[in-house]
Amino acid sequence: MEGLQIRLRKILRSETGRSLVVAIDHGMALGPMAGIIDTRNTVKRLDATGLVDAWLLTKGILRYGFEPAGKPGIIMRISGGATILGPELTREGLTATVEEALAAGADAVAASAFIGSPYEHDTLVNLARIADRCRRWNVPLLGVVGLGKINEEKKKDPRFMALSARVAAEHGADLVKAYYTEEGFEKVVVGCPVPVLIAGGPRCETDLDTLKMIYGAMQGGARGIVMGRNVWQSPHPEALLAAAYGIIHQGLDVKEAGDLLEERKQ
Repeated sequence: MEGLQIRLRKILRSETGRSLVVAIDHGMALGPMAGIIDTRNTVKRLDATGLVDAWLLTKGILRYGFEPAGKPGIIMRISGGATILGPELTREGLTATVEEALAAGADAVAASAFIGSPYEHDTLVNLARIADRCRRWNVPLLGVVGLGKINEEKKKDPRFMALSARVAAEHGADLVKAYYTEEGFEKVVVGCPVPVLIAGGPRCETDLDTLKMIYGAMQGGARGIVMGRNVWQSPHPEALLAAAYGIIHQGLDVKEAGDLLEERKQ
């Protein structure tokens, strides 16, 4: 195997070709949030379940707030530079290099592309440039479909999401993180030549709603999920992880996953 395949197997579980990724990169734009105020504790607690395939995080947290219990895959975000308080959340630039990510111990890197935003051109060019460096070192690139405030409603539009996922792949992404659309999601997957992982998105009302979203995405052809607040802001994060894992890697349906969720809560 080449280095790219070796590193991809740290992200996509070899037995299923799917992945359960937990994201804790929110703080780069939103600051300390409930659930990830103490990232070190959150990581230890959730990684101890043995159910997390990989973590998505920033270089600062990787260095100072990341102590997993096992040996999960590591995806380091290398784009950023904007916060929720700034004038434009989509104005991201490169905040690290592929070489820096490798030196830090990452298995893959991630960068956003804000399709349809004022900074579409800049973020797509950045994605393409990162892809070039990734090819040099055989490092997988996760292209993150970003929305910002302007395009928030477009996450429900399968045509917009299909275009965005395809564009990210066309610019060199090896994996694409996109939003799940309840209708037409299979079109997003079919039109994207690389594996699609869904974004966990805003906090769901209930853990069962989260499981329904994951199940629908997997039925539509997704290869997994990159979930953040829906797991670490859940009242029962370990139980939810077990149920999500069951859907992604063990083929459970919503009822079976829901039963497992209730069982693990006890």
